[in-house]
Amino acid sequence: MNQVTQENLEKNSSNIGFWAALLTGVLNLSYFVAFVLYQPTLHAPWNGITDYAAGFKAGPFIAWVVPCLFLAPAFLISIVCLYQCTKGEKQIFGLLALVFAVGYAVILAPTYYTQLTVIRHNLLANNLEGLTLWLYAFPYPYSIPGAQEGIGYGFMCVSFIFAARVFGRKKFDRFLFWIFLGNGIFGSMVFTDLLFPLPWPIVIADLVIEGVLLSIAPFALAVYFRRKWKGAES
Repeated sequence: MNQVTQENLEKNSSNIGFWAALLTGVLNLSYFVAFVLYQPTLHAPWNGITDYAAGFKAGPFIAWVVPCLFLAPAFLISIVCLYQCTKGEKQIFGLLALVFAVGYAVILAPTYYTQLTVIRHNLLANNLEGLTLWLYAFPYPYSIPGAQEGIGYGFMCVSFIFAARVFGRKKFDRFLFWIFLGNGIFGSMVFTDLLFPLPWPIVIADLVIEGVLLSIAPFALAVYFRRKWKGAES
């Protein structure tokens, strides 16, 4: 590949990566707010699927499921662009990050699309047979979507860990390294807690730390891409 083509590829990858990372950050924040507001419904006492369906409100449900659905391709595109911007011996870490990002997207995009279409439609139509283990309700997270999130977000965490190795030794790169590594470590509880449950205080503390790190990571990555983009233009 000649130098001009390589420079154009890096410029386009940085440009697309910037917008994908920015979109990932916005979707993350939208999801966090909507999902926090959904907690009373998620953890309400379980009186059977008939009562659940009678009280089901589509609006608050859609408010957090839609951002989760579009997070999958947005995150995947940002990792594709990160891989394309990686050179030399670090490319293998970018490729591994991409592989696990694909796994995350392949598992969780269908999960949330199913919730948005099949589950929502049948709850509203009162077609309830066989739906219980597909709901974001008791016994979540010991349910089908809970297990899918465990493995899907587990793959995202591994992607974060490999992506962390892409960044260099400059000050901002070191910041990105620790933010991405922290996401991979603290976020992994969504996978491990289903297998080895921990006390609630530890789980809550982990969720708070991961929420902060996951809010920072995509916006920091957008800054990284922006700097790459400007560097490619100069």
